[in-house]
Formats: sequence, C-alpha cells, structure tokens
Amino acid sequence: MKGTNQRICEDVVIFLAASIQKRHNSAGKIDTMTNFVLVHGTWGGGWQWRNVAERIRREGHSVFTPTLTGLGEREHLISRQTDLEMHIQDVAAVISCERLRDVVLVGTSYAGLVISGVADRIPEQVGALIYLNAAMPTNGKCMLDTVSAERRAAVQKLADVEGEGYRVPTSLVLDTGIEDERIREEYLKRMSPHPLPSLLQPIRLTGRFMEVARKSYVLATKKVSHHFQEYHDWAKQQSDWTSHEIASHHYPMATMPDVTSDLLMRIVK
Repeated sequence: MKGTNQRICEDVVIFLAASIQKRHNSAGKIDTMTNFVLVHGTWGGGWQWRNVAERIRREGHSVFTPTLTGLGEREHLISRQTDLEMHIQDVAAVISCERLRDVVLVGTSYAGLVISGVADRIPEQVGALIYLNAAMPTNGKCMLDTVSAERRAAVQKLADVEGEGYRVPTSLVLDTGIEDERIREEYLKRMSPHPLPSLLQPIRLTGRFMEVARKSYVLATKKVSHHFQEYHDWAKQQSDWTSHEIASHHYPMATMPDVTSDLLMRIVK
C-alpha cells in the first residue's frame, strides 16, 4: 500500500508540473507556456514593460521585467562601478533564481548587449533571443561604439558636466513617439540617469549566444537611428534568424504595447 501511495503521489507531482507548463488556447488546443524575460534599455526600468507584460500574462505565459542596477526603482544603487557586466549579472540572476528554462530573452536598445551577454553565459537556458530595436554586440566593443562619434561625445560631455562623470542625464532620450504631451512628460519623468560605465565597458563574448536556437531582430521603422536598420538587414540575410518590423518609434512597448506583445508571442509561437 505504501508503494502504491508513493507512486500515486509521484504521478500527481508529474501531472501538476506538466500542467503548469501548458495552457488551452481559444481553439481548445494546448500550447506550451513560455517564460519571457523583458529587458529595458538606457534610462529605463522594468516599469516600461508593464502593459506588454500584462497582455502576455493574460495569454497564460510567465513574464519577468527586471530593472537593471542603478535605474528605475534601483536608481539609488548607481555608482561608478555600475557597468555592463553588472547588468548582465542582474538578468542572469533572475533566470537562475527563478529556475527558468527555455527563456524568451527580449532586449531593447542598450539591452541588446545585455541579453547577448546573458545568453553567451547560459545558452542552454535560453530558447529564443529577440532584439527589439536593439544594439547588436561585437566582441570587444562597447555600447558607445555602436553610435556616432557626435552622439558619443555628447553622452560623455553631459555625464561630465551634469552627472559627476558617471551619470548620463535623460536629456538624450530618443524620440518616444508618445503623442499625448501629458503622458509623454510623465513617461520622461520616470526615466533616470544611466550609468556611464555600462556604456563604456566592452562586451566579452565567446560566441555561445549564437547557439540559441531562435534569434530574431525587430526594427522600429519610425525615425530609424544608430545602426538599427543595418542590424535588421543583416538578420534578414541569416538562415537561422528571422527579421520583423513594427511601425513605431524607439519605444514600441510604450506607444504600441498590444502590437508589441502580440508580435513577441507570434515570433516564438
């Protein structure tokens, strides 16, 4: 009897574990639940993903929106030591502590480097990489290597003049595309100075992030800047990448949260 009860308990545990990883869609078919980790860019915070995260969760998926050290609600932690490596560790720690597998890792803007660093360290835990109007990494290069010389000089100057040499003011935020003036002002007020060391530290990659099975680049087509168009065109030519477009400015999670969330889910469906 004891052996029978033990087998029953084991069967229940297995059933519950499987149930957690599955859901029924509107057509009655069973889809696998996906673990999304959405990473914000320069001056941002996990708060930027709220509307996208809520919509994805309503579809039965799990969503995490970590805030990088020194930004958002963690602004008080900014220091001269807040670098790219720390931000990579921030995200990797969420995946580790939450015991996440087959993660859909999404990064926007500067977070393109962050998610690349994470996937390079733990590619076996990442099921998909999605670069949402994000910087693409080059081993040994930093974020400011991906922008124009003029932009780089402006970032450094403002940090020196207004940020004690290590905080980049929010005055350099790209066009949000938010038309409502009140909402736009509130959005910008929530942004925080970005730690300059994270933009200057070269990324160190082994190349293992390219082992991730599914890789995608999404271009925001309104006011294209930096090298985003080049990244998109490059991805389009790769046999193991998919390329997509969204008719948005640099912050599609703010201006088009429903379209953004639907696109992310469709990419990994």
